Amino acid sequence: MTDRQTLYDALSKAAWGYFLLYFDFKLGTVSILPSFVGFLLFLSAIKLLKDERRDLELLRPLGTLLAVWHGGNWLASWLGTTLDGRFPIVDLIISLAGVYFHFQMLTDYAALAAKYQQPDQDLDRRLLKWRTWQTVLLTAMSLCAHPLRFLTDLWEPTLLILALAGLVTSLCIMLTLFDLRRIFREESVSPLPPP
Repeated sequence: MTDRQTLYDALSKAAWGYFLLYFDFKLGTVSILPSFVGFLLFLSAIKLLKDERRDLELLRPLGTLLAVWHGGNWLASWLGTTLDGRFPIVDLIISLAGVYFHFQMLTDYAALAAKYQQPDQDLDRRLLKWRTWQTVLLTAMSLCAHPLRFLTDLWEPTLLILALAGLVTSLCIMLTLFDLRRIFREESVSPLPPP
């Protein structure tokens, strides 16, 4: 079993990873909160939790791919350009990898919550709910990314609504991860007995 401080640190990194992934502040064209750092935090959390949730380790190659892609995009922003849209097949692969990565990672965090939360807590169900919303929104945004933009005048408003819904969803995921993290501050932490 993983010690309490390690679980606390891993969940902190995961929550802050979502912050860096979805909250972007720019100076000109360059992000001062680059999303690739969010993926590096996710990878660090996965490493800390590999003994607790072995399935998370299977996400390491996807997390590395996503970190490299977002890092390349961040470097391209220094030149005033972007990698998005330049390689449509790669964009599709990155989108699919991102959807699966977040789906599986949040599924494992929900299982961690189910193991450690008190009987009256619902952190596992909250994480699963927000995971599902995020999956739907990421899929919809991927579908709207390129082909539909020329088919309708509603493309930009649709993308804006999806982005705002994604922002709210990511905020809820972050808050739920911080709530889960609080469990590991308590004096004693023991998994619930199996049903």
